[in-house]
Amino acid sequence: MNFNVKMDDKRIKVDIEGTNLKDVLIYCKPKERLVLMKKFGLDGNRETPLQRIWKEYSLTRERIRQIETQALMRFRRLIVWNDIYMEVLNEAKKILDVHWGFLLEDTLISKMVNKNIFKFSKQELKLILVSDFDVTYLKRNKYLNKAFYLEPLYEDLLTKMVLEIDAYFKKRAKSQDLYEFIWYVKDSFAKDYKDVHYLKNDLFYVNFFESIREINVFDWKVGLPEFADVNPKTIKLKILYTMRRLNKPIHFQELPSKIMEWFPAKNVKVNTVHNELVKNNDMFVNLGLGIYGLREWGYQGGQVVEILVRIFEKNDRPMNVKELCKEMLKEKMVSPNTVMLNLQKYKNLFQRVEKWVYELIKR
Repeated sequence: MNFNVKMDDKRIKVDIEGTNLKDVLIYCKPKERLVLMKKFGLDGNRETPLQRIWKEYSLTRERIRQIETQALMRFRRLIVWNDIYMEVLNEAKKILDVHWGFLLEDTLISKMVNKNIFKFSKQELKLILVSDFDVTYLKRNKYLNKAFYLEPLYEDLLTKMVLEIDAYFKKRAKSQDLYEFIWYVKDSFAKDYKDVHYLKNDLFYVNFFESIREINVFDWKVGLPEFADVNPKTIKLKILYTMRRLNKPIHFQELPSKIMEWFPAKNVKVNTVHNELVKNNDMFVNLGLGIYGLREWGYQGGQVVEILVRIFEKNDRPMNVKELCKEMLKEKMVSPNTVMLNLQKYKNLFQRVEKWVYELIKR
């Protein structure tokens, strides 16, 4: 590819009302056009990271960044006078301001696409926004995912907040209620940075936490990724979360569909769920007939005879079969016949005191 082409865009005016943005790039230098086409996925392919581009074309990292900066400046000069360009920017600033100055890249662009007022694709909208000066683009780094924000927010402040949040949870070593933590952070930063008015609103922190790479927000809690309650990765933790949300025993065959209501990204198989329930009987209790509950709810599990012994010990008196069956159903789904068979079978444990009434043999 020949990169030795001089281009003067100062006198060029491009009407983007009826033109695809990638066609505007013919007025850029070849290197600039190449970088923008690949970087923003305007060639129909996925976005290509700059690192891959400079390796592919044997350019240095610094050089490819210079080309990107020059290309964005030239692109902006080519279209900045267009009314529709200003409409896109004004709409983006309006959305950002409503959401208190900060949104993840995908969130902002999706909101703009969903309004259905521009003909541009997601990739084209991103190119317009990244080329602007009023809307600041936050590139992905070791602390934060890609996002857009408005002044008076600035990157050093956002980074400082990330570091303090990370240190807080490493010291705390457990998650915290989302809004309790927002109030804690807001009390510190809104007071110290009074000129940054976005820091006074809870919604800013909700949006900001979503961008922090080493923070998870889940089920109205916030914490580090290693905290299981904000990052239930394993099927065991997903079962536990789902059953807690349901707050009642459930048949193992019904669990997969319930789990996928909360975690739709991956298909969940019945056999996988059942294996986890059986394997983790310290957490999940078989109540009979394929129904499981949580041990933390007070279910202890065990064989019918073991449960009968616990019922007698708890009540400390003779009990009729009807009472025993009622208590048994609180722990295990068995028929009255099964209860009677166990009372009659274990004569070393139970004795009949009258018709339909039994007691535990004292030892």
